[in-house]
Amino acid sequence: MKRIITLFSALALVSPLEAQQPVHRAKILKIAGEAQQTPEFQVSGPRDKTTKPRHWIEIEAEIEVETTDPSGFIPELEARWFAVILDKHSKKPVRLLGKSTFKNLRTDDKKIFISAYIEPDTLERLTGSSKPSENDIEGYALTISGTGIVTEGRHAEGLTKATAEKDAKWWDNWQGQSLDGLIVPKSKTPFAPLWTDRFPTEKAENP
Repeated sequence: MKRIITLFSALALVSPLEAQQPVHRAKILKIAGEAQQTPEFQVSGPRDKTTKPRHWIEIEAEIEVETTDPSGFIPELEARWFAVILDKHSKKPVRLLGKSTFKNLRTDDKKIFISAYIEPDTLERLTGSSKPSENDIEGYALTISGTGIVTEGRHAEGLTKATAEKDAKWWDNWQGQSLDGLIVPKSKTPFAPLWTDRFPTEKAENP
């Protein structure tokens, strides 16, 4: 019953023409960052080379989903990621941005998880530390969109230092420096082959 009522509410937000198409509801429940070391794999063939594991920030979002599509799948969802980090050299906060697109999102479990990453080079460059951690990130934000998707929920976490106004949409209204493309999709990292059953498949970029 709750599912029917929720989807009816979502349908009420779209036009009659749009209502003829499947409606997908996506509610952002949580955004969190976690430090991860570069994964190590054993391979045969090439000679091994000495490497020192480096530190990434993995951003993971938990999203509640449902759909009126009889397949039980949301065809596509675009995620835009935002993070704020203090640049040690300029002493000013910097907004990092990134984008990833996911396809065929399964709604049977009512929840999905999506992720993106901040690379070691970016972290070390801005923090000045060879061992950055999640504490170096002052705030996270996420916006999601897609055909037929009605979104709701929290778009940001943190903000303790990123802005004095807790309710300010800093991901849209940023006045400082922004660096695009520095939050990267999982498929562009060494984590790509890991946890494939936890995350939906990313859509390939157009050549």
